[in-house]
Amino acid sequence: MTELTWQTHPTPIGELEIAATDRGIALVAFGRAEAERKLRMHPELRLATDADARAQAHLQLAARQIDEYFARERREFSVPLDLLGATGFLALAQQTLARIPYGETVSYGELAEMTGHPRAARAAGTACATNPLPILRPCHRVVRADGSLGQYGGTPAVKRFLLELEGGA
Repeated sequence: MTELTWQTHPTPIGELEIAATDRGIALVAFGRAEAERKLRMHPELRLATDADARAQAHLQLAARQIDEYFARERREFSVPLDLLGATGFLALAQQTLARIPYGETVSYGELAEMTGHPRAARAAGTACATNPLPILRPCHRVVRADGSLGQYGGTPAVKRFLLELEGGA
């Protein structure tokens, strides 16, 4: 059982729920309901009864870097991540999200190509939809082949806001 320390962090797109282990940031969610949904997807996780000092330090660093991102002072995140044992193509595609440059977008097919699996566009879409670390792993930079926004866990309006913030919409 992995214990998570949680923090609610206000941003221009609403409150983010950020969770960390002693190894790094494990989950980012758009509000309490999404945080609870993500927790249900990971039965091996539970909320810590006592805040872990290292987890707290990761949360403080993540909050600072997220604030810098929204202030247009940060383009990449360097906060440690705890990937919670992610494996396979979904983990590979989610790792690849970090290689999409700030202010640019790629299609789901292009994301699949970036992973070395050019025929896996649908699986790339699933990787984006199940990304446990939105913003930190920028799935908002992935759009449909026709350039339309497509779906986004934080709502299309949030996706548009993030892309406009980066100058890529």
